[in-house]
Amino acid sequence: MRLQIDEIPSIEETEIIIRCNKIDSKINRISNYIRTSYITINGKLDGENHIINLSDIYYFEAVENRVFAYVEKNVYEVNYKLQELTVMLAKTSFLQVARTIILNINMIDHVSTLVNGRIGAVLVNGEKMIITRVYAREFKKKLME
Repeated sequence: MRLQIDEIPSIEETEIIIRCNKIDSKINRISNYIRTSYITINGKLDGENHIINLSDIYYFEAVENRVFAYVEKNVYEVNYKLQELTVMLAKTSFLQVARTIILNINMIDHVSTLVNGRIGAVLVNGEKMIITRVYAREFKKKLME
């Protein structure tokens, strides 16, 4: 693999082109990371609006008709429904893993198999998540990409 970066001050928008003879799991992982890195989302914390990089978000959780984005040290309320986020984040590293949770798989440290077809995931911050069996198959598929 070769990597070439050309700095061109006159261009207005960054363009990333990946040339390969076959799209494999490594290419998918790279493209998901790039997509996630360039997306931001608005969130509220203590009544103030903040711009959050999608790549900094560990997971989204729906609680009592409100959706929250969990980052390393803060929890932001976002103005999206979980269904909207599922569609919006379809081609990124985010995946719905429970009825109320969308998880950033790039934030997973390790996984383990649990009883009843569930999967346990430990995030890089040490937090534990449960992937319910309804979402386990899609989760395994996404991990293999």
